[in-house]
Amino acid sequence: MSLLEVIKTEERLKELRKALDMSQKDFASSLGFGQSTWAMIEVGKRNLADRHIKAICAIYNVNEEWLRTGSGEMYIQPDTFSLDDFVKSKGATGLELEIIKTYFELDPEIRRTAVEFFKRRLVAAVTADPALLVPDNPEDLEAQCPPVDTGSVSGTDAG
Repeated sequence: MSLLEVIKTEERLKELRKALDMSQKDFASSLGFGQSTWAMIEVGKRNLADRHIKAICAIYNVNEEWLRTGSGEMYIQPDTFSLDDFVKSKGATGLELEIIKTYFELDPEIRRTAVEFFKRRLVAAVTADPALLVPDNPEDLEAQCPPVDTGSVSGTDAG
């Protein structure tokens, strides 16, 4: 590593420690270092071994590429998401969340049957009344079907 890369890594180590809201002493202790040893690492008077970088990444779910180069996100992004958090972010009530969770507790065959039932009913309803697909308010309609710029035509029927 070049001197500049070492300095940048030291800065990212401090940034990580602060993001974790840990003192130098607590952070050092969590990695098996004494506070004075860690202080020397943070100021560049002592090198951080690859095994220590790997340990930091494993313990704190840190993106190794970010720690070494500054590229990417600080933390490794999970491949999954929280259904609870997602539903709450959409303004769902506690009851709605429980309904969703309960649905997924159903036997898979019952869920398939229910989905097929709803698909048939919804297709039949829309076939009988296509206006069901028209948004309820002008804002949603405009978002779904943005106005067309007619250019210089003014006050006349474009059709």
